[in-house]
Amino acid sequence: MKITEIEIRACSPARLGDAVDAAQLRGGTAPDVVVISMKTDEGITGVSFGSGGLDSRITARAFAQVRPFFLGRNPMAREQNAREFRWFDRRWNHSPIYAYGPFDIASWDIAGIRAGLPIHELVGTAAEKRAVYVSSMFLATPEEYAAQATEVRARGFRGYKVHPPGPASVDMEIYAAVREAVGTDFPLMADPVATHTFEEALRVGRFLESLGYLWFEEPVYDYDFESLKKLTQKLDIPIAGTETIAGGSHLTAQFIASGAVDIVRTDPSWRGGVTSSLKTAHLAEAFGMSCEVHTAVYHPLELANLHTSLAISNTAWLELLYPIEDFSFGLAEGLDIADGYAYAPKRPGLGAVYDWDAIDNATVEVL
Repeated sequence: MKITEIEIRACSPARLGDAVDAAQLRGGTAPDVVVISMKTDEGITGVSFGSGGLDSRITARAFAQVRPFFLGRNPMAREQNAREFRWFDRRWNHSPIYAYGPFDIASWDIAGIRAGLPIHELVGTAAEKRAVYVSSMFLATPEEYAAQATEVRARGFRGYKVHPPGPASVDMEIYAAVREAVGTDFPLMADPVATHTFEEALRVGRFLESLGYLWFEEPVYDYDFESLKKLTQKLDIPIAGTETIAGGSHLTAQFIASGAVDIVRTDPSWRGGVTSSLKTAHLAEAFGMSCEVHTAVYHPLELANLHTSLAISNTAWLELLYPIEDFSFGLAEGLDIADGYAYAPKRPGLGAVYDWDAIDNATVEVL
């Protein structure tokens, strides 16, 4: 089998008018998205969404730098492709970390369609469902976070992760308000998105311990290796990291071996596709560590996350941004979520049923 054609669409879902204020990122708008379609000489097409950032017309060109590598290649040779892409990319290209993953996801989509199996079954199913926790966007006040957390619990979701706006003093007010709102038995996580100094992170981490939060995610930048090491040594709350590092499982291994994190993070979109994410998860499992799958924003990519999480044993969760309805763009049939759990897709490949009319309406450029 060979890949004969690759279409790259730059899409701006916010132009559809479905982005609400509560879903806005710090850039002031809902994120753009790129849609990649890979056609083969056997008549099978694999599709994947990819990170679009603030302007998908720009990020689509990063994906276009990867396209020449995949044209003419066998999508079934995912391990060979991942290895040889490292050589290809090192020779003067240096594409962003998000550029390769969607091509690997589309290759897995092709493989599943060809085999007539969902991706998680093709890999080897570890579970039929995963508990859904939802993550806030950046809200204005502790009261808004508390109200949203209360709503999340009432809707049956299994946990809530706070993305606070900073500074640290405000973050702690928010963490306390959320815990008070949902009670002591509801799982909560904290992710300040790398906004703290070491001293702030230490103080906030101890505060989170007193509130019973499950983990403290990316308190400092992933590249602040020494601060992460000191935090894992001084705090009892698990430190989660590695979601933004390059190098896939190879660099994650250094974080694990050096004791810089207690929980590793990965996802097929940013961290080299399903192929690389599985390696990272299995690496962490060998060290008795959890591997949590980082949200990929829009639900077509969350399907790739779900398949990955269903195929590994050292995770219990699927992360979705909240409100989840604001990130369903691209799917004609939504994720199968009931009683706070996301259930295994049954269709071959990713199992996505795409809303191509919505994708067409949001397309601003085709490469």
